[in-house]
Amino acid sequence: MSDQPLVDQVADLDALADSLTSELMEQPGLLRLEPTVKSMIRKFKVSLVASTQPGSRAAASAPSTVTRDGLVLTVADDRVHVSADIATDVEHRALGLAEQLQALIARRIQDSGLAPGEIDITILAIEGQ
Repeated sequence: MSDQPLVDQVADLDALADSLTSELMEQPGLLRLEPTVKSMIRKFKVSLVASTQPGSRAAASAPSTVTRDGLVLTVADDRVHVSADIATDVEHRALGLAEQLQALIARRIQDSGLAPGEIDITILAIEGQ
């Protein structure tokens, strides 16, 4: 773990989200990260709070959240929690792929000097190409 305070490390959350998105999309069997209405609402809510209450106590105490299509990273309780919504290829075992993605995400969070929290992978679609 890094000696850097977690609040300072949160600035790296955007870079971590970008890195995770790229690396996840390289995994065999993963067709795409699925944007959902829930993730789009969360993305809108985060940007709305940031734009209307910059520097407020409510904004400072709220968990830091970064969203990408199908990927949500949240820092809470000194851990990075990840939720990913995915579509998989029918040629690959979906559960096995989800487990591999969980392990990959946990390693990348640790590599960035942060502590992994809950890593939820939701398989929204299994499709043939």
